[in-house]
Amino acid sequence: MKKVILAIGLLSGGVFFSTTVLAQGIEQSAQTIKRVTKTEFKDYLDKHDKVQLIDVRTPGEFGGGTIDGAKNIDFNNPNFKSEIAKLDKDVPTLIFCRSGGRSAKALQIFKAEGFDYVLELEGGYLNW
Repeated sequence: MKKVILAIGLLSGGVFFSTTVLAQGIEQSAQTIKRVTKTEFKDYLDKHDKVQLIDVRTPGEFGGGTIDGAKNIDFNNPNFKSEIAKLDKDVPTLIFCRSGGRSAKALQIFKAEGFDYVLELEGGYLNW
């Protein structure tokens, strides 16, 4: 009888563990962090009023032209993480740089910082 009770206890623990993993998996899959084409990026911007559009280039690059409505947060600035921490993690965030290198790295930081929805423009501003 003791063996049966032990087996049931292990089975119960296994079911609880599986439920926990499943719940964590659902939580993680709710996060959308990806690189998208110019068409997808533009369509999202056109169809949604409430977005955070972030240009991660230098202030000089930003001053030379940007996508309308973009806010400049320089990826190379040592305060980059503290600056993006001021953004609302629950509002969709669209990011871009010059050609996609810095924004690809920034995308991973946004993900690690717990942003729910981040789209990165493939090819950057040069592709715009």
